[in-house]
Amino acid sequence: MNAGNDIYQLIKENDVITIWGHFRPDGDCYGTQIGLREIIRNTFPNKKVYAIGSGIHSLLDRLSPMDEVDDETIAKSLAIIVDVSCFSRVEDPRVVNAKHHCKFDHHLPSDHEPFEGETFVDTTRVSCAEIVAEFGFEHDFVFSKLAAEAFYLGIATDSGQFRYDGVCEKTFLTVAKLYKYGIEADSLIRLAYKNDPKAISFRAHLVNKAQISGQVAYCCIGPKDYDECGFPFEKACRMVNTLDCLDTPIYCLFAERDNGEIIVELRGTLGYKVQPIAASFGGGGHLYASGCTLIKGKKPDFQDVIKALNEVRKED
Repeated sequence: MNAGNDIYQLIKENDVITIWGHFRPDGDCYGTQIGLREIIRNTFPNKKVYAIGSGIHSLLDRLSPMDEVDDETIAKSLAIIVDVSCFSRVEDPRVVNAKHHCKFDHHLPSDHEPFEGETFVDTTRVSCAEIVAEFGFEHDFVFSKLAAEAFYLGIATDSGQFRYDGVCEKTFLTVAKLYKYGIEADSLIRLAYKNDPKAISFRAHLVNKAQISGQVAYCCIGPKDYDECGFPFEKACRMVNTLDCLDTPIYCLFAERDNGEIIVELRGTLGYKVQPIAASFGGGGHLYASGCTLIKGKKPDFQDVIKALNEVRKED
């Protein structure tokens, strides 16, 4: 029995199911949570199914709000973790209290924290939403417009609107199936990528402040940067892709919280694998898109990360 069938059996056997994602959820995390919740509810209407976490504020009205669940419900549930490699990176720590655990993911497994439970992981896929949507079609789950739009959001955003490495024939075949449910892709993606004047101003600030060291473009920002721009940290720390215009094979963003924690986002162009560097600093992710966390004033620091990134050599 393959991993997909194992998880399908767990879904059939459990009457309470909770679906969890990672810190600072992106379109893939949020879309996969909502999409999976909806196809399970549609297929098994007697089950209680909840998506737990903060979601994406700008999309909660357009797609769906997240669910509030008490501790007793969680303790009785099958916890399905999506788009995250290990428990310590799940947004809500109550996930460990669930009765059973399984996960869908497309990240490389964490070397520091092996996952206990059934897993369906394919690191070659560009999004977790793609994996779960295909799982749903394969096992004859009942889709709806809401589910299809949620999965489309995850695929489109994590693929950079179908530009990144990992997009393949299967990606477009899955999207073609989703279109049958009447998704309104234009209005959805416009909202997902909506730029307000503050975002535009902050992107310009990042580019102006960025520096280049060897093959690495990088920018370090702190509370003064995003506070003066009136821009929230949770958005600021995710804007690493702004630096891809600097034409270096590797680029990274170091975003310091007001408590001294530094969120590090690393990106590499094709052939420049940054995931091993993130892993060496206690993080992880995809081969070409990874992250880790540092602490201000403590070793290792951002210069250690940049030095390591400059030692990365292009692979065919």
